[in-house]
Amino acid sequence: MTKREAPSSPISNRHPEAGFSLPELLLVIALMAIFITFAGPAFTQSYRAYKVRSAMQELSVVLRAARQVAVSTRSASSVVFDPAAGNYSWTDAKGRNRVWSLPPNVVFVSASPTTITFTTNGTVSTGNATVVLQTTVDSTRADQWTLDLNTVGRITSTYAAVAP
Repeated sequence: MTKREAPSSPISNRHPEAGFSLPELLLVIALMAIFITFAGPAFTQSYRAYKVRSAMQELSVVLRAARQVAVSTRSASSVVFDPAAGNYSWTDAKGRNRVWSLPPNVVFVSASPTTITFTTNGTVSTGNATVVLQTTVDSTRADQWTLDLNTVGRITSTYAAVAP
């Protein structure tokens, strides 16, 4: 009597340690090249737009901090802008002078007045203030953020796409 063996499961010709074939690798590289060609400039534009928006938000935080220092220490607190150098400064609650520089390619279009002073009750003694930041996103568009500060210390920001 002969013993009959059960058919075994199909065995793959590919070994487990085998890699990818050359056509598969070339296809992946071609897809990556197409993606980078079309998506690369969009990422660059988004990053430039982010930098000016981030600089505006940081400036808002500094103005709010200066106002809080004036109220909590019961002494005037000022933020001083230097548009030519691209920076601004203020003195914190511990008396340390803090200086912030704008990111590369972000500029002050205007800062009026160049010194904003908060009084002990949080109001702005120098009156309404406007600071405009701008960066060139591409050859056809520049992003501009206008930060307005009213006499009671309320900060509002406005975005506009303008010609570079």
